[in-house]
Amino acid sequence: MMRLRLHLNSLIVRLLLACIGVLCLLTGALGTYFYHSVRLAQEHRIETVLSGRAAYFARLVSEMYPLEELKERPLLVARMLGAERDVLAFRHSSGDPVIEVNPDRLPLPPVLDAERPLIRQTVTTDGVEVYWASVRTRALTTNDTIDVLVGHPMSEERAMLATFRDRFFMATLAGVAMAAAIAFCLLKRGLQPVHQMATRAAEVHPGQLHVRLDVKTAPSELRALAAAFNAMLDRLADGYQRLSQFSADLAHEIRTPLGILIGQTQVTLVQPRSPEEYRAILESNLEEFESLNRLSENMLFLARADEGRQQVERSAIDLDRELGKILDYFEGLALERDMAFSLEASGTASASADLFRRAIGNLIVNAIRHGREGTTIRIRADASEGQATVHVINAVDDLSSVQLHRLFDRFYQADQARSGNSASHGLGLAIVDAIMRLHGGSAEVSCPQAGEIRFRLVFPG
Repeated sequence: MMRLRLHLNSLIVRLLLACIGVLCLLTGALGTYFYHSVRLAQEHRIETVLSGRAAYFARLVSEMYPLEELKERPLLVARMLGAERDVLAFRHSSGDPVIEVNPDRLPLPPVLDAERPLIRQTVTTDGVEVYWASVRTRALTTNDTIDVLVGHPMSEERAMLATFRDRFFMATLAGVAMAAAIAFCLLKRGLQPVHQMATRAAEVHPGQLHVRLDVKTAPSELRALAAAFNAMLDRLADGYQRLSQFSADLAHEIRTPLGILIGQTQVTLVQPRSPEEYRAILESNLEEFESLNRLSENMLFLARADEGRQQVERSAIDLDRELGKILDYFEGLALERDMAFSLEASGTASASADLFRRAIGNLIVNAIRHGREGTTIRIRADASEGQATVHVINAVDDLSSVQLHRLFDRFYQADQARSGNSASHGLGLAIVDAIMRLHGGSAEVSCPQAGEIRFRLVFPG
């Protein structure tokens, strides 16, 4: 049973069985049609012949030969009948036979009163069909009523049909077997591109993510599959590259605080220290531990966001009031760089309050740390058409298209000169992007003009 299931899982076997089934249906339908056509043609021919015979013998009795002369010449009548197994009978209307040619002793049916030949059908005890033609006429000299009955057993015709049926069945079996063999070879050859694609796909591994399927040479039915497979490989290659870069960046970010901790500890252990010195070293180590803790929390948040495990409890947020609170919180940090805020907001947003504050806060911190000193950070927010949009705009040094494209990448920092002071380890904008994806929205960045950068967050309603 298991082996049968394995065979049925084969595409070639399924197509082959479908072809055989269709071929059997077609040949069976054609054979049935031809069989019944031949049978109907035989029956029509016999009816025509019997009608002609009955009419001929009726004229023979009524117009050509006296009945007494025909009685004296039975061989002439039999010779006129032709077929060896056919039946011919001349009877009085009372049923008494006058002349009867009946080699197989078939029971004769009654004759109906009709001047034109009538066709009837009977079946013998052996199951043989017999067709009869009868007509009533009058004798030439005596003017007696004479019934003429002509019959033909269909044994030879039915034997011919049985031979035709058996031969057609055997020919059909042989034809189906030959067609199945040819179809198997053609299907195996036709599905060869699938095996080639599988062989090519088997070459893909982490060291060869550049391998792609050839869409141009693939059959038209497989081009969509090849294109989709190549697109999947592109996404995998991009994801693998990002993962490799992420692993390297994560190791670099962890190595720096660990190096500081190890170095300070080794220096401390060189010689005895005073309690104040130990306290200062522990405070310095605590800062590094807090940095590692923030890094782990950010990584945990991003991991949960990627897996969709982070729950989002939405509520109506007044944009003007909430953004005002966030700007008040970061006002002191902005004053350190002689920067100011400009807020224009209206409407409400449907979002998680905590995640909303975290996303906007990360954008504000990014604008303060990487914007030009002495400039104004503009925040614009509005709600319309079932969604809320927040813009954060600030002045920056010119960014290339590559830098702009990578701003939401994890651990990426366009301003390397200030990377050492970043508490987010280059994950701030990546967290913003993850928060927007959790809300089903989007985070976009653009440079509408030289020296200006704009972040746009869209919260769906």
